[in-house]
Amino acid sequence: MPTMVEGRLSVGAFYNPHLAESLLQSAGVVDHLSMADPPARDDLAFPCIRDRFPLLLHDYLGQLSDPLSEPALARARNLQEMYRGPWVAEHFQCLHTQDGGRTLDYVFPPLYTEEFLSRFVANACVLRDAVTAPLVMENIPGFFALDYAQMTEAEFLRRFFDQTGCSLLLDLPHIWLAAHYSGRSPREYLADFPLDKVVELHVAGVEQDRDLEGPWIAPTQPTQEILNLALWVAERAPGLRAITFDAFAPSLTMDVLLRAVEATRSAFQV
Repeated sequence: MPTMVEGRLSVGAFYNPHLAESLLQSAGVVDHLSMADPPARDDLAFPCIRDRFPLLLHDYLGQLSDPLSEPALARARNLQEMYRGPWVAEHFQCLHTQDGGRTLDYVFPPLYTEEFLSRFVANACVLRDAVTAPLVMENIPGFFALDYAQMTEAEFLRRFFDQTGCSLLLDLPHIWLAAHYSGRSPREYLADFPLDKVVELHVAGVEQDRDLEGPWIAPTQPTQEILNLALWVAERAPGLRAITFDAFAPSLTMDVLLRAVEATRSAFQV
């Protein structure tokens, strides 16, 4: 099974099964693939995909504000055994209420409180030990402040990574959106983030959303502003190993995926 080359920045994309045959012909352009879903039983191309590309586990494994069930841990372990990537990724996200009675339409970040910090730390360590692989955690965009917060997002992240030894998957469109809706610049927003913990970056397009009546992530080529931000972060992230074009949608075309990856390669000169 192929692995990422140490010391070389890997530029990849998410695995979109409808683009499998084109991906298999993209050797030398796409270095790795992130897996948002397990391969379907009728995905005849997946064995070749697994033989051709390093694979990163980036599926929904569980809401780490709550303990993961044994079946969830077993599923995570089985997926990592299938992909054998250098790390496993999960989000700082909340999808459902603690009693399981309500589910949100979209992911929300945790409350930045001592209680949520201790819960994320404990449950992340359990997940990491279950998959026997390094765990990286991805930031979730925030659109409003709550009076319940006891610390900033940056402090929450710093303390989490110090206590767990995990690494950071920094989603730059998430940062751009959070900064935009809080009236700050992305670099100002990132001022106190633990960029020394970053091992992977996500880049993607941002376009006007008709329903939201504001900008939102889109399966389009990363904007130059996002790529410039990625370069700025990379200068402060000595452990950076991978950049992934974050687009997982049936509407995504291979032309857009390749242009996004090539634009990222060009920006980083790799």
